[in-house]
Amino acid sequence: MKNFFSKLGLKLQRFMYGRYGTDQLYRTLIWAYFAIMMLGLILGRAIDIKIYTIISILSFALIAFAFFRVFSKNIEKRRKENAKWISFTAKIKRYFRIRKDRWKFRKTHIFRKCPKCRAVLRLKRIKGSHSVSCPHCHKNFKIKVFF
Repeated sequence: MKNFFSKLGLKLQRFMYGRYGTDQLYRTLIWAYFAIMMLGLILGRAIDIKIYTIISILSFALIAFAFFRVFSKNIEKRRKENAKWISFTAKIKRYFRIRKDRWKFRKTHIFRKCPKCRAVLRLKRIKGSHSVSCPHCHKNFKIKVFF
């Protein structure tokens, strides 16, 4: 039995040679598929049959696209798709990371945007008027801290 599974693994490796495989976009598509399927199962009896059919078709399309990407031999195109997905999610992660940092350092620091490059700067909360230099674009500007 052990020999059978090892041979099966080798056959799968040979089959996948030259194919793209899994990445972050694939994992997201699989999670979205499961979420939509669970939604369809939970709401299946409570919603109209047309809506249930649309949910089923959407979930099937997600899983079909996910497996199409895994077995694709056009590796460069799949890499570009994944890079676009990563850059899109990076913007969302950055937004929430900034919100988390603002909450975490709310008592000891203030956050201001540079008027030139719009970068968010974390400055110590020291009462008074201060001159600040942006570390990204090196523009000098003045801020006032009231509390």
